Amino acid sequence: MPNQLQKTGILVSCSLVGFCCGTLYLYSAYSPQLATKLNYSGTDSQFIAFCGLIGVALSGVPSGILIDSKGFILALIIGCTMISTGYICLKYQYDSLISDLKVSSFCIFLVGFGSTFINSTLIKCCAVTFPNNRGIATSFPIATYGLSAFAYSFFGNLLFKSDTSRFIGFLGYSTLVLCLIGAPCIYIADVNSNKGHTVRVASNGSSSRPSLADSRSVSGNIRIGSPSIELQDLSGLRPMHLVDQASGNKPPSINTAANDSTDSTKSEILKSLKFWLILLTLGLLAALGQMYIYSVGYMTKSLLLVKQASSELISSEQAFQVSVLSLANFSGRLLSGFIGDLISNSLKGSRSWNLMIPTVLILLVQIIGYNLQDYSKLWLESMLTGIGYGFTWSSIPQLLIELYGVSSFSFAWGVINLGPIVPGYYFTHLFGRIYDQNLVPADQTTGSAGVCLLGEICYSGTFKITIWFGVISVALAVWINLSNFFTGGSGGSSLYKRLSRN
Repeated sequence: MPNQLQKTGILVSCSLVGFCCGTLYLYSAYSPQLATKLNYSGTDSQFIAFCGLIGVALSGVPSGILIDSKGFILALIIGCTMISTGYICLKYQYDSLISDLKVSSFCIFLVGFGSTFINSTLIKCCAVTFPNNRGIATSFPIATYGLSAFAYSFFGNLLFKSDTSRFIGFLGYSTLVLCLIGAPCIYIADVNSNKGHTVRVASNGSSSRPSLADSRSVSGNIRIGSPSIELQDLSGLRPMHLVDQASGNKPPSINTAANDSTDSTKSEILKSLKFWLILLTLGLLAALGQMYIYSVGYMTKSLLLVKQASSELISSEQAFQVSVLSLANFSGRLLSGFIGDLISNSLKGSRSWNLMIPTVLILLVQIIGYNLQDYSKLWLESMLTGIGYGFTWSSIPQLLIELYGVSSFSFAWGVINLGPIVPGYYFTHLFGRIYDQNLVPADQTTGSAGVCLLGEICYSGTFKITIWFGVISVALAVWINLSNFFTGGSGGSSLYKRLSRN
């Protein structure tokens, strides 16, 4: 086990590196300038953002398999290389005025692809290092992931003002620096997680130490014994008498349960209905959040052009909205860890109740977005989006570990990341299409072609449709939690047992 100093260094390093894998959220801060410089339409700009989402989603499974089999460092190197390459190439395209949608899309795809490799590495690294406080520990790198946009926006504005080219270059080169700083401690965690932490069960069924799933009671029963128990640092065991009191059952003999599996296998995860419900919920919440995050720059521009605001003021307010989103995202990710641990450890409930918070918030955002007409209130919509989005991405990893264990966590997390692809494409394309329909023709503008002067009408039709998807996400979260409550899942076993006895 790593000592306290090593643990502190690992947590700080993971939190620091987390900043570089959240830069994709900055896209809305410079996307209008990029579109203007390279003559892209609103639909083109949204497609570029969607390619970043595709990168995040498609890298989930390969990054999970790599981390589970090869550890943390290789995945960190791959992620760092991808992000840096994406931004440096995008800067070159911007400076050279190469108006090629495929090139821009591929650059942002690389950023998204590398972001998932690093993010998955940091989550599992913290979970392994802090087995007894996984929710809080993993929320730190997840939170800095969300805070990334604010930090980069602040320093970028301080150092480069409105120089978009230098800012994009800063995103690429700073990624290399942050990963180099954090690599030594993450390497230590990698070595510790593979050194002396595997316990095997003898052929007679006896075991020297139970695993995470042995002490975890997802269905109200305790399962003990396994032919191979890996990643013991993640055990987070409670004393057996506390487990006994919480579940109301006597712990079975190790010998009688020796053939039971510990953590869920990959095939068991894929056969789980609840897993697919979680994937659908994440897909809708993440896609709705990303649509807003990648489009808030255009929303800001539309609302301010009605008031004949200057381009300098518009750029400043776009950066402000990104900062609000980032701070709220950070807060949501951090709060989710604390609330998840409170629900699980103090209230003995399932972390799936965490999902109710972001689903309600994201639905509220769609309602506000459809009705909002005054720019001065847009910060409220950005704040709620950030909190809901941050809660979503922080609560899902905790829930997956609770339900399926840690052995195949990176695989499950990778598959879950595929959820936003289809709804993400639909929502971003929908926003871009509706926005382009309201553009003023070139011959009717005074110096600027391709702008919308209709205020909230430029995009409000999008929210009229997405409200219904927000309702669906709430229904899915309710379904997940009611299935726990009535079928004896985590947090609902006591009612199930009373009904069974009656």
